[in-house]
Amino acid sequence: MKKINLVAFFAITMLFTSCIWDVNDDDGGNTVLPFESSAYEPVIMERDDFETSTQLVANQALAETGKIYVKDNYLIINEPNKGFHVYDNSDPSSPEKIKFLKVLGSSDISIKGNVLYFNNAVDLIAVTFNSDFSEIEVTKRIRNVFPVMLSPDQFYPNLEENEVVVDWTLIN
Repeated sequence: MKKINLVAFFAITMLFTSCIWDVNDDDGGNTVLPFESSAYEPVIMERDDFETSTQLVANQALAETGKIYVKDNYLIINEPNKGFHVYDNSDPSSPEKIKFLKVLGSSDISIKGNVLYFNNAVDLIAVTFNSDFSEIEVTKRIRNVFPVMLSPDQFYPNLEENEVVVDWTLIN
């Protein structure tokens, strides 16, 4: 029985130890990764600026795509952490760009009637739009519904009290 417990202890220890080794080291060796630093730096905004940043702006080039949503004659494509590209999809063979809905820290959308619900970094916001998508209004904001955005390599940011992480950039 002692042998089984000892073998299980060493197997579990090796399993957890293997999580801290970088097997893709350039010189072929294994090096321990530091636990206190990330390969990314956070894009941080003051809460007051963050809460007024959601707006409808001119078309922008689509750089990276996320989720796609279809609402009536609109095609809404997420650009992760940046916002949503809005297209007129009346002619599905040739969608026409209308606007870009800037929603920092966004990755998902839900729609009910003429209300769009977004994750806006750590907040949940409700946005109404008119029939031709020429105007929007943030009608409700619920603060701190979602957890703080971690770096792509799963590190927490160091934040002051009124700061919000809206994205992460790779450190060169």
